[in-house]
Amino acid sequence: MTAPTVYTTLDSDDLGANKILRAATMSALDSNPVAIAQRGTGAPWLNGIGAIEAITNFTTSNVTGNYTVPDGVYRMKITAVGGGGGGIGGGGDTTFLGITAGHGYVSGAGGVASGGDININGQNGNGVSGITYSPLIGVTIGYGGTGGGAGATSIGVVSVEPGDVIAYQVGGGGSSGAGGADGSAGIIIIEY
Repeated sequence: MTAPTVYTTLDSDDLGANKILRAATMSALDSNPVAIAQRGTGAPWLNGIGAIEAITNFTTSNVTGNYTVPDGVYRMKITAVGGGGGGIGGGGDTTFLGITAGHGYVSGAGGVASGGDININGQNGNGVSGITYSPLIGVTIGYGGTGGGAGATSIGVVSVEPGDVIAYQVGGGGSSGAGGADGSAGIIIIEY
C-alpha cells in the first residue's frame, strides 16, 4: 500500500505575476492533483460525492460485520445513527471506527453521540423523532417507537488506508411490546 501523495498549499508567494518559478512550485503543481484525487492529508475535498454506501439494519437485533476500505480511498465521511428505543426494549448502538451513535432508551432518553466531528444526541421519548433518508433507502431511521428515545447521530471524516478492515455495528431498533411500534434500526452511511 502506498501512502497518499502529500498536498502542498500554494499561495500568492508561489503564484502570480512577476513571480520567479521555483522547483517546489512546479512539484506542487504536478503532485497536487494526485493528492486531491487520493484525498490525501491536507488536500481539499472535491465538490460532490465520488461514492456512497449504506450499511443497514431492519431488525430489533444488532448487526455486526467488517467493512473493507476500497482501493484509492484514504478519507471517508461516516454518518452513523443509533437504533431507536421501544416501549419495552432499548435500541442498539451504531459504531464505526471510533464514531458512536448511541441507542435510544426504553420509553425515555435519547441516545448520546460521540467521536464524530458533529454529534447530535437523540430526542427524548416522544416516538416521532428521527431522520429520514428517503433518497437513499426510502425509510425513516433512528426514531423511537411507543415513546422510546431516538437514536443519536454522529458524523465524522476519518482517515483510512485502502484494504483496511473496519469492524462495525449497526444498532437494532428497540422492541415495542403489545400495541405499539418497534423503534427503528440504525444505519451507517459511508461517503468517499
